[in-house]
Amino acid sequence: MLKSKVIALLSQFIPSFIKFAPWLLFFVSIIFLCQLTAKNKQLNVDNETLREDKEELIGIIDYKNNQLIELDELHRNNEQQLINQKKQLQTADILNRQYKKELEQLINENEQLRIWSNNDLPDAIKWMHSRPEITGSDDYQGWLSSRNTLLSSSKQLEK
Repeated sequence: MLKSKVIALLSQFIPSFIKFAPWLLFFVSIIFLCQLTAKNKQLNVDNETLREDKEELIGIIDYKNNQLIELDELHRNNEQQLINQKKQLQTADILNRQYKKELEQLINENEQLRIWSNNDLPDAIKWMHSRPEITGSDDYQGWLSSRNTLLSSSKQLEK
């Protein structure tokens, strides 16, 4: 019985449905088309935004890449300057050590010289520096003769 009522209702509804089905399909298609069109427009806007963002990011990446290249060049220059400064420091250190060594030698030499100058000269050296008073050439000639030195060739001829 229930079955028959459901079948009776469906038999009445189906012809009306078939009458309105094309219109219903048309309206559903239009709604679907509108939704697709709206979605397409939104996707186009999103695509354009992404394209602009991409170009902006490419510009930022190029700028940052150029900065990195400049930093690398600056780093290389700084490294070269550091190497040069280390060489200069080594040279200055070597010169400083030489200067200190020479200064130490001079200090020691002066110390030895002070000690030597405060002492009396040995007798042999004192004798070498002792000279009689010479008042003329005859005194000088006599002094030279007393030392057993060779005479000049003119004096040898006279003898």
